[in-house]
Amino acid sequence: MQGFDPSALRQAYFETQEGEPRMRAIRSAITQAEQAKDDYARLIFHRDFIKESVFSGDRYQALIDFPQYLAIYDANPELHPQFRYHVLWTFKWILQAAAEFPQIEKSQVLRWFSHFRSELSKAGYSLKPFYNLRAAFYSYYDYAKFLLDYEDFQNAKADEMSDGDPDTYDAIVQYELLRGNDAAALKTANLIFERNYRTDEVPAKTYSYLLRYAMLRHDMETAAHYAELLRPFCIRKRFRMTELGLLLCFDAKTNPCAAYQLLSEHEEMRRSSRNPYLCFWFDRGAMMVYDALANRQISVPLDNGQIFTPEDAARLAEETRTRCLETAALFDARNGSDYFTTALDELSR
Repeated sequence: MQGFDPSALRQAYFETQEGEPRMRAIRSAITQAEQAKDDYARLIFHRDFIKESVFSGDRYQALIDFPQYLAIYDANPELHPQFRYHVLWTFKWILQAAAEFPQIEKSQVLRWFSHFRSELSKAGYSLKPFYNLRAAFYSYYDYAKFLLDYEDFQNAKADEMSDGDPDTYDAIVQYELLRGNDAAALKTANLIFERNYRTDEVPAKTYSYLLRYAMLRHDMETAAHYAELLRPFCIRKRFRMTELGLLLCFDAKTNPCAAYQLLSEHEEMRRSSRNPYLCFWFDRGAMMVYDALANRQISVPLDNGQIFTPEDAARLAEETRTRCLETAALFDARNGSDYFTTALDELSR
C-alpha cells in the first residue's frame, strides 16, 4: 500500500497516551498493515496492542486479539526465527490473563497451554514456565494435577524463557502455602526479603500470600505484620486490587472504620475496572467491611455531613455478596470447581 510506513506508525502510537487512546491508535495501524498485506508489521502491531492491553488496559482485549496474532504467526513459518521469542513471552502474559476472565473457556485455555508447550519445545527452551503457569491454573480446580505440575516446575531447569529468581521464589511461596507447608514457604519468602528483591509483583504478592495464610489460621498478630508490609505496595494501584481486597478483609476484622476509609478511597478505581478476577477479590473485602460495620452497629460520618449507618452497611453487604456470588459462579462454572464460591467466606469465619 502506497505511503504505508510501519516505523512512523509505531512511533506515532507510542507518543499517544497509554491505555485506550494508544490502543485505538494501534488498532488503526493494524488496519493499515492488513490493507498493505504486511504480516511482518501486523505481528509487531498486534503484539504492541496485546502488551498495551495487558499492562495498561483491562487485559480482556489482549485475550480477544491473541488468536489473530497467533494465526498470523502460524501462517508465516519463515518469520518464526525472528518472532518466536516474543510470541512465547506473549503466551506467558495471555495464560496469566486467561485465568482472570471466565468468558474464556477452560478448553480454550488448555489448548493455548498445549500450543505454548509445543513452541517452547520447538525452540529448545525448558518447560519450566509452562509448568509454572499451568500449575497456577490447575490450582483453581484440580489439586492432584497442580501437585504434578508444581513438581515438574521445581525440577525443570531455568533458562532465558523462565522467570527470574524473585518471581520463581514467589511462586514457590504461593504453592508451598497451598500445600500447607508453611515452613518451606517461609524459608523461601525469607530469601526474597533478605535479598530485597523488587519486581512488578514481588514482594507485594509474597506478603499477600503470607497475610492470607495467617488470617486463615487466625494468627492475627502475624497477619498484622504482613498487612503493614503489604499496604504501601497497594494504595491506588489498580492492578493490586486483589491485595487491596485482602487488606480490606484484614482491616474489617481489626478496624472497621479504617477499613471503610480504605474502601472509600478505592471505590472509583473499582468502578472503572472491567477485570472480573480483580473485582471479585476487591468486592469480597468490601463485603467484609460492610458486614463488620453492620454487625458492630458502627455509624461513619461522611465528608458531606451525612452519616453512613449500619442499615446502609447491611444493605450494601447484601448487594456486594450477591455480586460476588454471581462472579464466583461464572468462574466456578468455567473451571468446574467451587474454589471461588468457597473463597468468598474463607476469611469471615
